[in-house]
Amino acid sequence: MKWDKRILYYSTITIIACILYLPSINNSFTFLDDHVQVVENPFIKSLDFQSIRGIFSSFFVGMYQPITTILYAITFALSGLNPTAFHAISLLFHVANCWLIFRLLNYFLANQNLSFLLCLVFLVHPMQVESVSWISALSNLVFSSFFLAAFWAYLKYSQQQKASSLLLCFGLFILSCLSKSAAVVFPVALIAFDFFKIGRLKWKLLLQKIPFFAISILFGIITIFGRETAEHLSDLTATYSSFDRVFLVSHSVLFYPIKFLFPSQLSAFYPYPLFTQGVLPTLYYLSPVVLIGLGVITYLKRKNHLLLFGIMWFLITIALVLQFVPFGNQITTDRYLYLPLFGLLVLLGSVLQKLKDFKWLWFSILPLLVFSFLSFQRTHIWKNDEKLWKSVIETHPTVSQAYNNLGSYALEQNKNKKAFDYFNQAIQVRPNYADAYSNRGNLFAQAGNSGEAMKDFNKAIQLQPHADAYFNRANEYSKLNRLDQAILDYSRSIELQPRADSYTNRAFTYLKLKKISLAREDLSNAKKLSPNYGRAYFLEGILEQNLGNKANACAAFLKAANLGEKNANQAYSQSCR
Repeated sequence: MKWDKRILYYSTITIIACILYLPSINNSFTFLDDHVQVVENPFIKSLDFQSIRGIFSSFFVGMYQPITTILYAITFALSGLNPTAFHAISLLFHVANCWLIFRLLNYFLANQNLSFLLCLVFLVHPMQVESVSWISALSNLVFSSFFLAAFWAYLKYSQQQKASSLLLCFGLFILSCLSKSAAVVFPVALIAFDFFKIGRLKWKLLLQKIPFFAISILFGIITIFGRETAEHLSDLTATYSSFDRVFLVSHSVLFYPIKFLFPSQLSAFYPYPLFTQGVLPTLYYLSPVVLIGLGVITYLKRKNHLLLFGIMWFLITIALVLQFVPFGNQITTDRYLYLPLFGLLVLLGSVLQKLKDFKWLWFSILPLLVFSFLSFQRTHIWKNDEKLWKSVIETHPTVSQAYNNLGSYALEQNKNKKAFDYFNQAIQVRPNYADAYSNRGNLFAQAGNSGEAMKDFNKAIQLQPHADAYFNRANEYSKLNRLDQAILDYSRSIELQPRADSYTNRAFTYLKLKKISLAREDLSNAKKLSPNYGRAYFLEGILEQNLGNKANACAAFLKAANLGEKNANQAYSQSCR
């Protein structure tokens, strides 16, 4: 490839990406994990040893992703909590991934024009918008970058047999796993490539993958632990039998290639299907039949190694999210197609390159324009939580989480009446939705209606004894001066999910009960969890002030004030000047 032509390809990719995702650059943070991963994440607020150690020893929304979190920390160090900077980092990684996809496609297809057009499909496809426009999906982009780069290094190794290329591949693979655990399938993808290249499996090449599999097993164990800790592993046995789950998995396999070809009715949330008179929708029962038919066609075409490799890449990289082990409350998501899409493009390329006349390539401009238009439109739904969850309701009006999240967004806008209506709708759609009861209980508490608040908190805990519900009920007990009961609920909340605010609120309750040593211990734990949590230092100042330690109290008040705790400024002015 000539240097000037390569610049043209890469420049075109970059320019199209910038134009396409320009609307998302100014989008806000959303409450769909962005606040947990970025806005309220204490570990990204500095790049000192303590924060980095916290990043490498913590899970975020059930995922172990230290490299991604460090990128959040670097972005925060450069621009603070400016969402534009975080969106720009996502766009940068998407462009880099497109460059890698172009190089890889050209390796397999040996046709620059065809590879470039298929790369543009990867760039502009509407299902990619979720990965690029959602700040919390950065891990998807970052792990894919290292995954694709590691694969490219392995291709180089297969050509030149240089140990340095294999070591580079191994190092990039580890970085991919540290970005997102979905990278654990990488060694299986390498085996698929070995089969593509030589047409059979060799023991020497299989034994070569042992270190890769060892890393995969390690990160697999870490991931299962993280998912269990975050309660992301779902128990579907009460709703779906093993027989039903065969159809769920079959449907998930077909969902992605169908949406790839016909990207309509896309959503940020795809709920599990509902039973109608004890049966699933018809399409679910047809899915295994279609899969068997496609399997037969693949077997008949098994000598076409390129087509076979494309199918294998897709299945290998999508396998972990097909709900064999159910987690979360969505059956499918757009972002899961990001890396597997390369396999579908190889498959499509293997079919198209059979055509001798490439004049048809000009007709590909039309679907590219359609995809670009749809993607440009979808970037707008990630502007804020209101647009995001209203778009979900348009396609899936029975998603209770959408109403609940709209209620939370309305609360942020101080629209309590609107929030109350949304929480009621969430409960109406799903009467056993614990989060909605807990959130509505907070509204009742703010309105001074303790009776209704306690009913909702009790209901939430009855349905799902989770940390937030206990925390909220503890706050209400504290307000009612039922301090012993408040302590019990704070303790239950901490057992389920240790958080800095739970420790500080329990410490404040201990202060009311004159249990100084217990309060001090809780404040110490709060600061360990969140070194920059101003309220912990403010309460430490109150504790020291009550003990007559003015110097220590003033130091704590000053620290809290510097961390943005509003009450600390007044306390410091009154007691220390």
